[in-house]
Amino acid sequence: MNDGKETVKRRLDEELADVVFAGRDEVLRRAFPRTAFDRLLVIWNKDIEIPVVPGAALVAVLVLALAVYTGDGSNPDGAALRSRQLVEAGGSTYWKDELERAVADAENQNQS
Repeated sequence: MNDGKETVKRRLDEELADVVFAGRDEVLRRAFPRTAFDRLLVIWNKDIEIPVVPGAALVAVLVLALAVYTGDGSNPDGAALRSRQLVEAGGSTYWKDELERAVADAENQNQS
């Protein structure tokens, strides 16, 4: 029984004789960090696992909070944007309030 293991080991050693592991120093440096930079790399290389259901729930709550915060009417410009009207004049489309302001400015310049 030992002869079978030795045969397999010898055959494996023959097949892997050409394979050389060149990353030994890198593996040792990462496994046993000596400098502060190496320790920082070890911390940076940690895997973070976020469960799907709580993660999705957190994203949904954040999106909902953002929607409620931006749509609560506390922004006076938001109400003005919803009530703006588009008008057509001279083959172009303008916001009604901006067109009225531009016409008033032009009339003021003509009167001066």
